[in-house]
Amino acid sequence: MESYIPKHFDFRVRVFMEEPDFGKGVAQLLSLTREKGSLSAAYKSMGMAASKAWKILKRAEADLGVKLVERRSGGKQGGGSNLTPEGEDILKRYEKFHKEVAEAAKESFLKNFGDLGE
Repeated sequence: MESYIPKHFDFRVRVFMEEPDFGKGVAQLLSLTREKGSLSAAYKSMGMAASKAWKILKRAEADLGVKLVERRSGGKQGGGSNLTPEGEDILKRYEKFHKEVAEAAKESFLKNFGDLGE
């Protein structure tokens, strides 16, 4: 095979109403928040600054017009975060859509460029 033929590809999948604010980062933040029960634990495990986490979450919520995460203040029981029903729904839909797009992209790449070198 010729040396100029690419062996790898990458793509972004973002969903939005007006601004492309819901993508891989927000999806990962939501998924980890669900898993850990805490937005703080989620962004820390991603190595993300609190300010960035809040910024991308607020932008996605503003664009979609719904709250994605419910936050609970601390106290005796401790604080935490849960996805709203809308947050759960959009995350589930995004993950399914992303998987389908990835499969189609891989198929197209193989058709046009050949083996991925796997």
